[in-house]
Amino acid sequence: MLNVTNIKMVRYGLEKIPDSWFGNVPLNGEVAPPVLDLKSFSPYVIALRDIQVTANANVSLRARYNGIRLEENTAAMLSVLVGAWNLHSKDALYFNFFGLAAVANYTTHYGLWVTNPTVAHKLLYGIKLSPEDQVLADKLGIRDSVEKGVLPLPIGQQIEREYPIVGEETHARAVNIAAANTVYTIENIYPQPGEIIVLTRVAAAPGGAANVVRLHVDRDNDVNYANLQTFPLSLIAGGEVDCFIPATKEIKLTTDAAVAPGAHLFRYTYRRIKLNNILRARFGIATKDELPGDVFDKVASGVL
Repeated sequence: MLNVTNIKMVRYGLEKIPDSWFGNVPLNGEVAPPVLDLKSFSPYVIALRDIQVTANANVSLRARYNGIRLEENTAAMLSVLVGAWNLHSKDALYFNFFGLAAVANYTTHYGLWVTNPTVAHKLLYGIKLSPEDQVLADKLGIRDSVEKGVLPLPIGQQIEREYPIVGEETHARAVNIAAANTVYTIENIYPQPGEIIVLTRVAAAPGGAANVVRLHVDRDNDVNYANLQTFPLSLIAGGEVDCFIPATKEIKLTTDAAVAPGAHLFRYTYRRIKLNNILRARFGIATKDELPGDVFDKVASGVL
């Protein structure tokens, strides 16, 4: 399960961390510990997205974000579709399940967008500006742009503009997990010179609940950046998890299991991205003096 440690591994401005969970939902009670219970993650802004659940009239989804509470029975949810969820928070985020009856091996997977906020994001979400932020806001007219609704950019538009794709590949691997609690390499992926890579999707055969097969994602120097149990996943519609994990050096995919299942299937997609000045500024690869014009200030402000 994701925690604040995972959030603090976000270093490239905008990232989407995938996660999955399965377990027993108790009668007249919530899952303990909760599926997701995040607090004190300043300065980041987070958004819970793409929740996929198993339709079951005996399970209700509960969430809290920005002072809003919701509870929805999952009976009408489509197990083969990812739900339309977008729960933003700058303070605390809670996501869990309540049982109207005891349900064993209930499953879910989801993604968590994590943003290191620009000046525009801070103005949108009511986060106090630093003196440096204030100078940029006045210099570039960020307040007016936020009030007009043109900043900050929606995530999809920002990615399309800033991350020029020079290649996209989907790989599939069959890994023989022959021994319990032993790490096996799925693949190590490296960028070409002048490029970065971004992992965008992961999927796996579920395996048995008792096997507890796990898919681990290491990014650059961040070990166990993401850690998914494969039982809630699948290789068909609804079982693939979207993510957005940039790396400047390496993405390493590995797997292990509590009980060895033998051959296990994995699928994943990544993009090769041309490294440009916007990304150099956002990733901290170049200093303000190394970049042309006001690129650095505009990236920090959210204009670029």
